[in-house]
Amino acid sequence: MVIHFEHTLQNALREINFVEHSETFVVHNDEKTRILSNSCEIVEKYGQAKNDVVKLINDVYGRNFDLHNWIERKTDDEVSYFLSEAGSNVLNYSQFKAPSSFNVWFGKKGFIIGVEQKGKSFNAKFVHDNNVKSNEGMAFSFFKRCQNKIFFDHPQDSNIVYLEFLF
Repeated sequence: MVIHFEHTLQNALREINFVEHSETFVVHNDEKTRILSNSCEIVEKYGQAKNDVVKLINDVYGRNFDLHNWIERKTDDEVSYFLSEAGSNVLNYSQFKAPSSFNVWFGKKGFIIGVEQKGKSFNAKFVHDNNVKSNEGMAFSFFKRCQNKIFFDHPQDSNIVYLEFLF
């Protein structure tokens, strides 16, 4: 199992050998629900933020991650899968129906991506242990088979899901 409920951001920063540089891509900082009148703007920011994260990681590390790999079901691109699955969960299930931000921390041995939501948290451990909504999305299925570490800010009171990607 690659979901690590005891892993913390501080542990992950040590493991990637953090170089004191991070980026935040804000999507929807307001504590208001995405509704018909603001949905197009928020979904556009969401898509742009995912593209910006991938472009930045590719530029910094000389990689070739591509969000289209998720659409084409190329499961070896864990960055595109993580961004798409975690982002989709937030769009569908979070209180405000939008991610607050995407965050990236850069290290010498890898990087960390965090997808953050505002508002009501969720119990990631309960979702995992009970296969909640297993037929409505693939995020936890992906999290369970991901080769890199998936962890949460607070496993039973989560607002952030992280991917720790090591080279």
